[in-house]
Amino acid sequence: MGKLSFLLAEDYIKPKIYFKSKQSSTINDIFTSEDKKYFSGLENLAQLLNAPRGFIVNAFQIDYYQSLPRLIAKSLKKSHSFKKLYILGPELSLSILKRSTKTIYETQYNGYEYINVEQDTDFVTSQCEKLIQEGHILYILPETNVCWKPQYKSESDDIPHSLCSTLLSQQLHVPILATAYENGSEKIKLFSPDSPDSYSGDLENRIFAQSEALCRLLESTKK
Repeated sequence: MGKLSFLLAEDYIKPKIYFKSKQSSTINDIFTSEDKKYFSGLENLAQLLNAPRGFIVNAFQIDYYQSLPRLIAKSLKKSHSFKKLYILGPELSLSILKRSTKTIYETQYNGYEYINVEQDTDFVTSQCEKLIQEGHILYILPETNVCWKPQYKSESDDIPHSLCSTLLSQQLHVPILATAYENGSEKIKLFSPDSPDSYSGDLENRIFAQSEALCRLLESTKK
């Protein structure tokens, strides 16, 4: 009994180790003070980066320096996220972006890829659906809306007023992070995520309403 008592006592005083569940990265964990100089609303980006599902970035601004894509790519690396960033746009725009990346090292460090939306519409749409379902990020350049309309599940032949981002958002049930330059500055504003669940009605009405809401955000930065 003496040996048994000793073993029981040893087990009783043995230090207990508790494992904490993985915490979501905070803004200060992901972004630097330098990032905060050039971007506002970083908490909105952090919220989506920490979420398991994919999302869409609706870029109202032409960002040929790729400051926002670079920030997102850097943040993904820093937070060890499985997500990857894909930039969507017409061939000319993508060529300009690629030329601005001067070295192979820089290309590898940025860690994002490009999707030419002037390819076959069905192929591009299918590719976007797959990437979103895998939890990745689609960054849609502003000029993309002129040359590409994703295929949508509707009996109507045309949705007259829509953005590529809202078509995808409503069909794939993922949020949109709208971005634009703040009025009178070079600072990029990241708005609160726009959820497809905020809109009701049939598909066309939801897409129309969401497109209108995003356009109002853009107008709000010009006042």
